[in-house]
Amino acid sequence: MGTTAPRRTCAVGIAIQPDLLTAPATDLARFARAVRDAGLDHVSVGDHVSYRGGQGIDGLLAAAALLAAGPELRVVVGAFQLALRHPLIAARQLATVTSFAPGRLVLAVGAGGDDPREAANCGVDPRSRGKRLNESLDVLSRLMRGEVVDHHGVHFDLEQASIATTGPAPPLVIAGAGEAAVERAATYGSGWLGLLCTPRRYRETRQEIVRRTAALGRPAPDWFGLNVWCASAGQSGQELESSLGRWFGPAAPRLLHLCGVGEDHRIAAWLAEYVAAGATRLSISVPAAKAVEAVERVAVLAELLTEQIEGAAAPPG
Repeated sequence: MGTTAPRRTCAVGIAIQPDLLTAPATDLARFARAVRDAGLDHVSVGDHVSYRGGQGIDGLLAAAALLAAGPELRVVVGAFQLALRHPLIAARQLATVTSFAPGRLVLAVGAGGDDPREAANCGVDPRSRGKRLNESLDVLSRLMRGEVVDHHGVHFDLEQASIATTGPAPPLVIAGAGEAAVERAATYGSGWLGLLCTPRRYRETRQEIVRRTAALGRPAPDWFGLNVWCASAGQSGQELESSLGRWFGPAAPRLLHLCGVGEDHRIAAWLAEYVAAGATRLSISVPAAKAVEAVERVAVLAELLTEQIEGAAAPPG
């Protein structure tokens, strides 16, 4: 019998690297069972069209495969490169996936931009990517609410556009850092997904999003996540730097201080700082040779984090 995810102050899931997920030896059903049996809350997958030499996977297709492989699995797609897609097509994809797996998908939308060639090759001007994303978010949000959309903008022209849905729309959260991400989260999102930031910056960003959302008269956001890289259980910082280098290129060495490196207990204490800063969902990525091995390593950190949080909350004496 499998176990269900334990109740935690902060839900913990695995951010699985694309090469592990799509490796010929990876059995998705077995992977999904391993996530369930380890008591992890979710699987997080990235999304790219053609990143730094052709890397990446389609986040929604990967999510659909995982949701089908694991009937109890929850999946976060983050960060989804919405600016590289037409919002009507993205809305149909979302509606299709969620009709098969209602309540088990979260879409975290980001601006991307680390590889301008990826945007340009998709026919998107990298310089106007942010404005295109804002327009896409407006259209996508309305379509997923079931509205019939007339929209005549700079990037999209829709008339009487609609998407018939059979279930509730998935939570739409905003991924990224900086002023633009804060404004998008307050305007369009039901939460925020942070990436590579200090606990202090995480707390400040979260508070600013909550403040601006309230000022706009929108419902308070209730989804605050963090994607984090960790090298634990005897792994070296070099392994982690190599993993980061695939996605962040020459900037990777400068990002190591924003990752969890060292003994497992030390990493758990470091992760607890983000929970104290307001993170309610952590997606942990670890270097591993196989997908199931990555699950095992993340599960160890999840248990230690739970102990750390419970120990801090216990009354003295």
